[in-house]
Amino acid sequence: MKRFSVLLSLLVVLSIFLTACSGGKEKDGKASSTNETAGSTNEKATITVAAWNAAADALTEQIAGFNQKYPNIKVEILRADTGYTKVTPALAAGTGAPDVIQTQARDFQAFLQKFPDQFVDITDKTQKYKNDFVESSWKSVTKDNKVYALPWDLGPTALYYRIDLFEKAGIDVKSIQTWDEYIEAGKKLKEAIPGTAMTLYTDDFNLYEIFLNQMGGSYVKDGKINVNSPESKKALLLQKKMKDEGIAINVHDGNGRIPALTNDKVASVILPVWYAGTLSHSVEKQAGKWGIVPIPAFEKGGNTQANLGGSILAVSKQSKNADAAFKFIEYVLTTDEGQKIMLQYGLFPSYTPFYKSEVFNTEDKYFGMELYPFFAKLTTTIKGMEYGPIMLDATKPLKDMIDGVLTGNDVDKTMETTAESISKSTKLDVNK
Repeated sequence: MKRFSVLLSLLVVLSIFLTACSGGKEKDGKASSTNETAGSTNEKATITVAAWNAAADALTEQIAGFNQKYPNIKVEILRADTGYTKVTPALAAGTGAPDVIQTQARDFQAFLQKFPDQFVDITDKTQKYKNDFVESSWKSVTKDNKVYALPWDLGPTALYYRIDLFEKAGIDVKSIQTWDEYIEAGKKLKEAIPGTAMTLYTDDFNLYEIFLNQMGGSYVKDGKINVNSPESKKALLLQKKMKDEGIAINVHDGNGRIPALTNDKVASVILPVWYAGTLSHSVEKQAGKWGIVPIPAFEKGGNTQANLGGSILAVSKQSKNADAAFKFIEYVLTTDEGQKIMLQYGLFPSYTPFYKSEVFNTEDKYFGMELYPFFAKLTTTIKGMEYGPIMLDATKPLKDMIDGVLTGNDVDKTMETTAESISKSTKLDVNK
C-alpha cells in the first residue's frame, strides 16, 4: 500500500509537469499554442502606433483598457501628420516604420501601390468581421481580394440647417428634395435675410467629393484616371451653380466656418457626422437651433447618402510584433469598449455591431435627437468610392481643377487637363 501511494504521488507530479509543458487547456477545451507569438498575454512586446490629432488622442486613451486585456503589450503612440512625413520615409527605406499605421481611407490604395509588400495581409484574421463593417468601407482596404487593413471611421454626410433662420425665411426643409430645390430655397433665404447665405464652400474639395460619391462616381475606374467622368462634371457644375446663384459664400479654410456660423452668416452646412461635434463645442449658444436632414438628391427619389472622410489602421510588415499590433487594432475597432472612446472623439464607427449599444443610442442634448442612429441610417446606400493609387499625387491637381471651374474655366477642358496631369505623375492612363 505504501509502495502504491509513492507511485501515485509520482504519477501526479509527472502529470502536473506534462500539463505545464503542454501549456494547459483553454476554457473552451482547446489546447493553447506552445508557440505564443510576441503580443500574447504571456509574451512581452512593444508596439508603436502612428496617428494624428483626435485619432491619436483616442488611441492614447485606449491603452489603459487594452492593457487590462493584454498587460504585457506596451503601446506607444507616435503623433504623425496627415502628410505622412513620419511614415513614408521609413516605408520607402524598408526600416524604422511604426507597427501600426493610420492613413486616410482614400490614401491607402496609394500606399499599397507605392509601398508594395510593406503591409501585412490580414485577410484570414478579418474574415469573421466581413459582415460587421459598413460594406462600402471594405473597398479602400482591399486589393486583389486581400485585406490589408481594418476600416476605422467613416463620414456619412447630412444637411445641417438653422431651424430659426429657415422659419424666418419661410422655408420648409421637408420641401427640399433635390439640389435644385435647395438652390431655390437659398435664393429665398437670401432675399428674406440679407447678409445670410444658404451655405458655404472652402478651397478644399469636400463638396466635390460628397457630390461625386453621392452619384456613384470615382476618381479611378477600371484602373484608369476617371476625374473627367460625367459624374465629375455634374459635381463641378453643381458646386459652380451654388456659387454663381449667390447662395454659397467662400471660406478659405475650415476655421473660417465658425465665425460665419457664430454671426449668422450661414444658414446651413453640408458636412459629415463629425461636424456635429464641432457645432456643439464651437457654437454652444446655438443649442436647439440646429436641425439635421439627409442631403438633397440630384433628382427626385435619387440617392441621398454620401461619405466624406474616414481612416484605416494597418500593420506594417516591418513590425516584429505583428500579432500584438493586430490585437491592438482589433481591440480599438471591434469592441464596445474601444468604440465608446472613439465616439467620444467624434469618430463615427464603420463597425456596425456597436450601433446596438446603449451609448450609441443616447439622445444628443444639443440637437435634441438620437444623433448617431440618425447617421447610421445614412450609411445603407453609400456608394463604394474607387480612389485607386492616385490620391497622394492628386490632391493639388484636384483642388486646382475645382478652383478653375469655380472661376469660370471651361469644365470639360479643365477636367481633361487635370486628368492628364494626374496621369503623368501616377503613370495611369486616362479614361476617354
